[in-house]
Amino acid sequence: MIEIYEGDLYIADPWPAAYIKSIDAVVLSDLHLGIEGALANEGIYLPTSISESTIRLVKRILDDVGPTMVIFNGDVKHGFGLLNTSEWIHVRNLFRELREGYEVLVVRGNHDNYLGVVLDRLGIPFVERYDHGPYSIIHGHTKPDNLGDVVIIGHEHPSISLRDDVGVKYKFKCFLWGPLNDRWVLVLPSVGELATGATISIYEDERLSPLMRGVDISRFKAYAVVPGETVQEFPVLKDFVDYI
Repeated sequence: MIEIYEGDLYIADPWPAAYIKSIDAVVLSDLHLGIEGALANEGIYLPTSISESTIRLVKRILDDVGPTMVIFNGDVKHGFGLLNTSEWIHVRNLFRELREGYEVLVVRGNHDNYLGVVLDRLGIPFVERYDHGPYSIIHGHTKPDNLGDVVIIGHEHPSISLRDDVGVKYKFKCFLWGPLNDRWVLVLPSVGELATGATISIYEDERLSPLMRGVDISRFKAYAVVPGETVQEFPVLKDFVDYI
């Protein structure tokens, strides 16, 4: 675990997840289950095992951390419309299993239209935001009022690109942690296998979340993650010559 806020909020090293000690909860974002079916409808065909791989990763995280609560911070499914067959099957199977061992809650993301149909049948809460103590957990596609001292979002799919001595470029999913006006914000990496992320940019119009526009991210720290292997903390972004 990597502590980032007052002995209570952690990065769940070596996983793309946060952990809140006071509620014994793992927070995950952007699974994008059923992406195979959604892209197939557009004429793009992918291996059908991609969502299964994402589900296995979720289970590995939970087995390793062992929380009592799991919070999915938006974009559980991939398509914007009605659930396709792949989305329905993978979402149903995942949450049917998780509800037997954990308290499960889902925060709505911009991809999660009609997800409530499945979650309601399984008795799983589906909310616009989750607030506890200093924390406000929102997906990040909107900019609500009255947020807590620490805001946890997904949506951005952040990644960081690094070059080695011979010029080879490597891209890693990452967490972002830094000041948000008079608050702090933790941006979660995507869990989905294909949601590799958008390289961090200093340009506001390239950021997905309205919450992150107008924010000086050069003061943020990045934590690169290789799921199941390591999370590596980097200095603040302004110390990188090439982080865009």
